[in-house]
Amino acid sequence: MIVRKIKPEELKRTGELFAIAFEYEIDNSKTAQEVFEEISSVPKSREDFYWKERWAAFEDDDKTMMSCFVAKPFPIQFDGNQCTMVGIGGVSTLPQYRRMGGIRACFNKALPDMYEQGAAFSYLHPFSTAYYRKFGYELCCERTRYQISLSDIRPFAAEGSCYLAEQGNLMVEDIKRIYKVWQNKYNMMVINENWEYAWALSSNPPKDQTFTYVYRDKTGEPKAFMSFKKEELGNELNIRCFRFFFTDPEGLKGLLNLLHSLESDHHYVYFDLPTDLEITPLLPEWSMGAGKREEVFWGMARAVNVEKVLRMAKYRGDGSLIMQIKDDFIPQNNGGFFVRFESGRAAEVHPVDQKADISLGINDFSRMIIGVCDVSDTLFMDSVRIDCDLEKISKVFYKKPVHLTEYF
Repeated sequence: MIVRKIKPEELKRTGELFAIAFEYEIDNSKTAQEVFEEISSVPKSREDFYWKERWAAFEDDDKTMMSCFVAKPFPIQFDGNQCTMVGIGGVSTLPQYRRMGGIRACFNKALPDMYEQGAAFSYLHPFSTAYYRKFGYELCCERTRYQISLSDIRPFAAEGSCYLAEQGNLMVEDIKRIYKVWQNKYNMMVINENWEYAWALSSNPPKDQTFTYVYRDKTGEPKAFMSFKKEELGNELNIRCFRFFFTDPEGLKGLLNLLHSLESDHHYVYFDLPTDLEITPLLPEWSMGAGKREEVFWGMARAVNVEKVLRMAKYRGDGSLIMQIKDDFIPQNNGGFFVRFESGRAAEVHPVDQKADISLGINDFSRMIIGVCDVSDTLFMDSVRIDCDLEKISKVFYKKPVHLTEYF
């Protein structure tokens, strides 16, 4: 088996391989050269722009592609710092080559390469959590999914108005301004670039039946936006929001008021929120099918460069900790790391060969340093060994606001 990044003439085959593996139709009538020239000359997405960042496993002839995925970099926010996260997407293997180690071989090459390229984290959306834990990824972003009966929303006292984004009134700057509030608050949020706003520039609700509304208060300040499509369930029409952002309670109320106005034609609305936003007191009725909520997972993350992450992380007050990390894919992450911090920021970070306060694998380290859980959760982590008091560790590993909205 040969593993490497693809050549220009192999770009078309990666799309075909994905379509075959996941059984959906594509138009592959263009030649390999035409596909390459079209994508490379006028990239329409981040994935197009980073077309070179596709890893593939080949048979020994170095021509027959077996497996592939794309590893595209995103700028993200982590503890007040901008750093690089590599999003893994398009993971696919032709059926006849499954369970032959093609994807594992790609990760064997890709993860050390991410380290050398300066990435701090990697992220993916798994088909199987157990499968991707083998490569050091662990459940990361959790979100609260709401299902609310539109007829049970009571109008709120919000003096602003909602405006439909359409050609001639796209309101892209308003959308960017609202998104940035979440971007600056939550770990793992993508620092959006032009690629991520392409959808906003092409809003055409009469044609694509995707509706984006921006709420502005009475002074014209943008405070919320949402994008949604109708969803049919038997004879029932519902609303599925796939973007739902607000800067304060008034913004949320403005969006809910608009949703309530659609109750004559639609039954439920569905939207996801960060777990730290508690909106249940706003709604008077939750029984008898009026509403429900559930916690759902949204992908898996792994630290790519432990030392870099420790230098960026926020800590609680002053202190120090020695941790022993095990990483089967990135050798530089293996071993002991000493961190000393003052006023919540790292003052000293370096490898060390001393008895550790805590020993853990890259999976658990990643989940804990990002801030999905706190030190009390280590009681349920069989792979974590603690040799000091929990208060010392709690200055390093504690819950933080975490959220991610991108899917790749």
